[in-house]
Amino acid sequence: MAIARSIAKKSISSKTIIEVAAAIHAGRLVILPATSGYIIACDPQNTSAITDLNLLRENSEEHILSMIFSSISQMDSEVTIPTLDQETKNYIETGQLTLVLPRDESMRINSIKYKELVAVNVPANPSIKKLLESSGPCAVAAAAIPGQGLPVDVKDISLKIKDGVEYILDAGLVSGTVSSIVNYEKRKPIVSRIGALSEEMIKKLIPEI
Repeated sequence: MAIARSIAKKSISSKTIIEVAAAIHAGRLVILPATSGYIIACDPQNTSAITDLNLLRENSEEHILSMIFSSISQMDSEVTIPTLDQETKNYIETGQLTLVLPRDESMRINSIKYKELVAVNVPANPSIKKLLESSGPCAVAAAAIPGQGLPVDVKDISLKIKDGVEYILDAGLVSGTVSSIVNYEKRKPIVSRIGALSEEMIKKLIPEI
């Protein structure tokens, strides 16, 4: 059974950061609270960990790789971010905007399973940002099998998923709105999902859409 740590009413402790970051570096899976629900995270450089993530979620289809980062600056070390103004970057930093970008050749991901795209996001939870500063960026997926939706409470996560991870960081009920997504796969970016930001706001921030 996974080790659960409650972070609902307090900042994540240094001890927990060290333990969970070490587990990620060792190729273990962990459950974290993202902006709008709970996700499974692992080291993107560990092929075995990514395989375990897909097996646990019973996911056999190719899909876009999703990664979370502690900040824009950490993200910029892994992917080429389009030229964005500070307001747009602030929406990314607060978990309200996700970008889908072509993968850089230098990107540290040891898997050929994924399409040549990566969805990049910064979670809103400040405790998870602190963890990612220590662990480095993580590959992530919903803490559920495909089609079941993103769980918003730890009690909504199946026992099968819980038994397949090393740690669970419990932030209580996650009530944030799903991020909006802008896809840069083509020369001209497109809005792939409306969430925290309206289409009108997105077009204001990124006029080339």
